Amino acid sequence: MEKIRINRQKNEVRLCFNERFYPKKYIDMAVDDFGEACNIKESKGCLVLKPKGKEDISIIGYEFYNYVLGLVKNH
Repeated sequence: MEKIRINRQKNEVRLCFNERFYPKKYIDMAVDDFGEACNIKESKGCLVLKPKGKEDISIIGYEFYNYVLGLVKNH
């Protein structure tokens, strides 16, 4: 099951992926592509995204999920 947790105080979003549906190679591709917009680190099997600019963290979290899904569907 996918999870998204938004922490507005820290201005970050934690994303957890079910690798049965989102293979790691596509998650890694998305991390590379989002690297300009966010600082991304892995923590306890999830990703933590922290925007570099003033982007809305809830939007970035869902955009990241959608981007990974698009990569999965197109490959």
